[in-house]
Formats: sequence, structure tokens, C-alpha cells
Amino acid sequence: MRLRGRLQRRHRLGRENPDRGGLPGPVCGGNPRQDGDARDGGWPDHGATPGRKHCGLGAGGSCVARAEDALESALGVARGRRTEGEHGSAAPVLSRAAATGARHVRDARGGAARRDCAGLEVRVCGESLRRDRPGPETVTLRTEQKVRYRFAFDIGGTFTDLVLSGSNGAVRTCKVLSRHEDILEPILQGLERMLVAEKAGPDQVDEVVAGATTVVTNLVIERKGARTGLVATRGFRDVIEIGRELRYDIYDLAASYPDPVVSRELRAELAERIDHRGEVLTTPSDVEIEAVVRGLKDGGAQSIAVCLLHAYRNPVHEERVRALAQRVAPGIPVSLSSEVVSEIREYERTVATVLNAYVMPMVGGYLTRIESGLRTFGVDATLRIMQSNGGIISREFGERMPIRMLESGPAAGALGASLTARRTGILDLLAFDMGGTTAKACLISGGEPEITTEFEAARVRRFKKGSGLPVRLPIVDLIEIGAGGGSIASVDSTGLLKVGPRSAGSDPGPACYGLGGVEPTVTDAALLLGYLDPAGSLSGAVKLRPELAEQAIGARIAGPLGMNVIEAASGIHRIVCEHMAAAAKIHAVEKGQDIRRYTLLAFGGAGPIHAREVARRSGCREILVPANAGVFSALGLLGAPMKVDMVRTYYARLGVIDWDVIEALYADMAKRLRSELAAAGVASNAISYRRSADLRYVGQGFEVNAAMPASFSEAGASGVATRFHEAYERQYGHRLADQAIEALNWRLEATAKVDWPDMVWRADSPPSAAATRTRAAFFAQTGSFVATTVIAEGELVDGAWREGPALIEQAGSTIVAGPGDRFAMDRDGNIRLSLGALQA
Repeated sequence: MRLRGRLQRRHRLGRENPDRGGLPGPVCGGNPRQDGDARDGGWPDHGATPGRKHCGLGAGGSCVARAEDALESALGVARGRRTEGEHGSAAPVLSRAAATGARHVRDARGGAARRDCAGLEVRVCGESLRRDRPGPETVTLRTEQKVRYRFAFDIGGTFTDLVLSGSNGAVRTCKVLSRHEDILEPILQGLERMLVAEKAGPDQVDEVVAGATTVVTNLVIERKGARTGLVATRGFRDVIEIGRELRYDIYDLAASYPDPVVSRELRAELAERIDHRGEVLTTPSDVEIEAVVRGLKDGGAQSIAVCLLHAYRNPVHEERVRALAQRVAPGIPVSLSSEVVSEIREYERTVATVLNAYVMPMVGGYLTRIESGLRTFGVDATLRIMQSNGGIISREFGERMPIRMLESGPAAGALGASLTARRTGILDLLAFDMGGTTAKACLISGGEPEITTEFEAARVRRFKKGSGLPVRLPIVDLIEIGAGGGSIASVDSTGLLKVGPRSAGSDPGPACYGLGGVEPTVTDAALLLGYLDPAGSLSGAVKLRPELAEQAIGARIAGPLGMNVIEAASGIHRIVCEHMAAAAKIHAVEKGQDIRRYTLLAFGGAGPIHAREVARRSGCREILVPANAGVFSALGLLGAPMKVDMVRTYYARLGVIDWDVIEALYADMAKRLRSELAAAGVASNAISYRRSADLRYVGQGFEVNAAMPASFSEAGASGVATRFHEAYERQYGHRLADQAIEALNWRLEATAKVDWPDMVWRADSPPSAAATRTRAAFFAQTGSFVATTVIAEGELVDGAWREGPALIEQAGSTIVAGPGDRFAMDRDGNIRLSLGALQA
């Protein structure tokens, strides 16, 4: 396989690597994160000798106990015995001098070696068996198969975050500045950097998890999708424009709404009709269908959405339209509402289907470019796609249903938060993700993120519910709560200081990047307040220049407001934190939760810097910062399960419902979901199912989702009613116990967990002996700069509590602990921060 640049020089088989004693590739790693025993979440114990690290081959016995077989196999090479090729069963490699000096082997037990090999030293996964008398050469044996890797990336507005996880548990992370004109370059640049650090080749990457990206969101917001045509039932083509006729602000007489994605000249109608029971009333003719499709094609449609009345009950007409469209207009993709979102409510179903068609050609090209670029680089791996529901799926599914990638990036962060909650035992978390462009929050209750089907894309008013396009698909329930590190601060016409929503992104970026940006940003303020190292670099990618930050804030904020630069920087920091705290509190109240009982989990490059102030202002008393917080969403991708879901509408009151019909409905959905996962390589016995339903009290117009039992034969109507009452009370604080209940939608989720070892999140090594450093940092409580201890993450001792103020520097972020705060690191590398008095 041909490789590029440094990789080609390092990874040709047969070429000796002096760092590895003549061996290509790693011998049990080369990453300090691989060290550590099973108790610390490191190597699994397969019967290894106490006190020794195991090789991780998955078989019984210690590394030393396995040395005999390894050495005998090596000597077989010396005697001229053939070995298997590159992808064979872990054939050892010897240099010629060692092979000719070898004789024979006797027992090797208990860490001692007895053999007649002239000066031959055998290293099996780091365990050394050496004869004391001198000999011609020391040789290292490769006795395990190559480490296999999974690779994930999260393309943000400012940085692209990348993670490489090995089959031995090793984790490498990397941040590279995003390039929106060439999204592939940062991905390959970061991957190459991590592979070189691992001394591994691209052929060792087996799986790539992509899709935690803003590509779909940006296409919708910026209206850069394909020219889309719509086929609707006669009389219903304008549903997409009429909407619900609800006002999101009754006092705003000039309220604006998102323009329809499909212009009116590309909305076509068919003389067809299916009733609410799924019975065909009017069948469209093939001639009419072909004429409609041909008209859309001639009108310049690059993609077609088909949304016919009651197709959720019977998709026969939609499927006929697609079949004829493929004949009349081959090459134009077709999206069917019965496949995108198969449930009642015409407007929401039409919007989701149209958006799916709108982004499909671009997302298909995006995925093709990613896959072909990786193959050219040397990665011949399975490509998985992250979805908004917190699961991954095949690339083929992603191409058919790109709308399911709409909020994939934040979903990955929420999933990582869920995994952290279960691992730490802190089950109620406010996941706070602040990157370079935006900040988002998600409530993790009982260790699980809430899934909603009420999401809006491309809101005209950022925080106004009802001002966007409704997407009725399962999405991790989160809220955009504010600005990111690159958000621009400005003074408006009334003399008020504002932050966002405009962002400097990665090009030109904040002023302190020195890449041409001249407008002050949140990152510039953090630098001047001492939270970032003025002599350092941001994630190793950008050298910070505080003088440029001072110029930008001085000229555009401090000067117009008549204050000094530090006062202006503090104002920027406090405003952005106050806005985020207020939005987080509102989100919690809307979910019927008291935010004060939640621990704030801060991640993203800017999250840990602002976490303390956001927690203070929202009422949270504790903060948890995970290891590798700067790339946490990308890490969440690697823990994502394979997941698909489906919904069917079947209206009935609980008192008269036929449960056999519902069981048949679930059986059909399970069959379809099994088929989808089987196409992605998942065995049927690895799939678990989760049922839920949308129910409401009779007379209400919208539903509450409640978990359903695995079988209705025992639970029946009373069991379902109890589950609904509990779900309703959790959300609204009360229940209507005497009110009749009706069900509308029945949902099924199929999940298959990824079989992958626990990740070693950090190097399990003693704290470094670095000299204590201090830096002046500004704290609002004191109103002045305070001499603050600067601590590298590796200097912390597990479980040892320390006092603030302190700045804890991670690879991709900095944690701020103020005066009176206490902090400690747990065994997984998470840093817990307990706030002092919540004074203003």
C-alpha cells in the first residue's frame, strides 16, 4: 500500500525502525496512555502475572509465560521456517544477525529466561528475557497482531477535533483549525499526526466514525442546498408555506418566518388520495406522475421530495412516484415522507422530507469525498455516520437519510456526557459544550440524555420557539445557549455591549490568533483576563498574541465605552456567561427540573474556561471536567452504539385498543430495523429494542412520549396508563388521573453496542516534577487580578483535593478554579471542582 510523506518512510514492512529495535509499527503501543492496569481502566486482566502489564492479546497467561512460544516461533524463523505475511497470525520478526545467533529454547517461567542463544534478548510486549553473557545482538520480537484503530472526527466552526482509539485501549487526540473551503485537509492532517505518534500505518484503521459535523445544519441555515422539487396531493402543495399559522411572538407585528425551502414553481400536485385508514380512494395515473416528474426536472430540480396525504398509513402511491421518477429522471434523488418520518401531521412530515431532499446531493458528495480522501491516504475502513439520535449507522443510510445528521455534533457530546455519568456515578449532569462558534447544553437525567421529536432548524429568532422549521425526528434534546470562543463582541447603536451571534470562526479567527482578525472575541477577552497562557499556543495549532487582543478590545470596546481594556474584557466574559446561565436555567425549567441539583459537565475548547462563571450564575455547585475535554464530542463518537429507530401512527383510546394490532405493528418495525442493522454488519442477536409511545389526555392537541413494556400481554391498558401518568407528571408537575388517555404514535428503537475495549483516557504515570508556576488571573469576585497557580493536568494526584485559585491546563482547554474553590482529579482523569461561596 502506498503511503504519503512521513508515513511512507515509517511504515514500509521490512524496514527497520530504530525506535522499535528493528521492528515496523508498535510493540504494545508507544503511547503512554496504554500504561496502567485493569483496575485503572487500562489493560484487561487475562491471567497476567501480578505486577506485570499484560500484552492484551486476549488469551490466558502472562506475557512472560507466553515468551516460550514466542521465542520458539522466532527461532523457527532463524531455522528457515516460513512465516505468514503481513496480515498473518502475528509472526515474529527478527533481524538476520539475531536469527543466525539463535540456538534453542528451554523453559521460560516466572520472569526468568533459560536458553542457549548467543546474547539474544527477547522482548515480548515490554517483558525482557535476557541471557547475562554477551552476544552479537539484542532483538525485539513482535508477538501480537497489529493494533487496530477506530478514528473519529468532529468538524466544528473553528476547530476540527480528532480521536484515534486503539484495540489496546490507547487514545490519541488532536485539534486542527477547520478549513471550510477544504474540510478534508484538517482531517487528514490530524490523522497523519496521530498515526505518526502511534508509529502505526493507515492500513491499521478499521473504522471511521464521521458525521459529527455542522455540514447539514449550515446547508439549511445558509440555504445552500440543492434546488428541490415537491410532489404533494392535489390541494396540499402550499402546506409547507402555510405551516401551523401560529405566532411565536404575539406582540411582534413584524415577526418574520423562515422562507419555504421549495419555491412555489417547483411544487407539483397529483390527483391522488388515501384516507386515514390507509385505504386508496383515488389512484394517480402513471402518465400524470411522469408528467409531474418531467416538469420538475425541466424546472431545474436537483432533488425531489414526495409527501402525499396519509402516506404514513399506506405508502403505495409514494413508492410508485419514486419508481417512475427513477425512469423519467434518472440520477435525481427522491425522498419519500413515508420513509423519512412515517407519522401523522402533514406540515411537519413535509418539512422533514423536503429538508432531507434539500441536503441529500451535497451530503452524498461530502461523504464520498471523505471516503475517497481517506482511501487515497491509505485508510480502507468502514465509514460510519453519527446521527442526531445519539447513534451511528452505515454510510449508505446516511446518504439516504442525511436529515438525521442535522444535530449530530451536539448529540455526540451528549452521548459522551451520558457515558461519563454512568462511569462516575454522577447521574444528573448539565452537559455544557462550548466550542469556537456556539455553546449548547443538554440535561442528562439518570445517566441518559432525553430524546425529543420537537426540534427546530434555522430559527429566525435564535431562542424563540416556533420561529424555525420543525423537524419531527428523534434528536437528543438540547438547546443552543450562547456564543463560542470566536463570537464577536461589539457595541450597538445604543451604547450597549453585546456578544455574538456573529463569529470569527477559524478564518480569520479571533484577533489574538494573528491570522488577520481585527474584531474582539470571547477568546481575546479570556486571554487578557489571564485564563489562557499569553506565551502559549491554542491546542498546539495557533500561537497566541495578547497585544493583538488588547488592540482589538481597546479600539472597538473599551474606547467607545470609556473604560480600560481589562474592564471591557471582564464585561465580555461576564455577559457571555450570564446569557448562557440564563438559557440553561430556562431549559431546565421547561423540562420541569431544578438545575441546582445538577452537576455542570464542561467540555469543548472553551467550556472549562467559562464553566465556573456559568455554574455560579445558574446555581450549580459542582463542576466536572472530563479528560480530553477539548475533544470530548469526538470521543463521544467512539462510544456511540449502532442505532436505528422507526415510528408508526395508529390512533386508539387505551380502553378499547386491540393490543394484538400493536404487537403486530412492533413486530413489523423490528423486522425492518433488523434488516437495516444487518446491512450495516450487525448480527440480530446483538440487537436490543426499546419501545415507546406518544400519548395524550383526550382533548389535548400534543403528546408526551412514554416508555412502553416489552410485551403488552401482561401490562395492558392499566400498565401503559401508569407509565404515561408518570411521564406527564415528570414534565408538567401534575397528572390528570381521571382523564381518558389516547395513543397516537408507536416508536421502536433498535440498538447494538460497539464492541470496543475501555479507553485509557490518560497516561497512568506519577505526577511530573514541574516547577510551580503562577500567572495573574482576573476574578469578578475580587474585582482584580490574583496570583494564580498554573498546574499541568499531569501534575495532579488522584483523589488529592487542592485549593483555588488555579488554572489547570489540559491539552485542548484550560480549567478555571477561583478563590475558595476546591478541586481534585479522579482515577479516570476527570477533574471535579467544588465551588466556594456563590457571591456575586
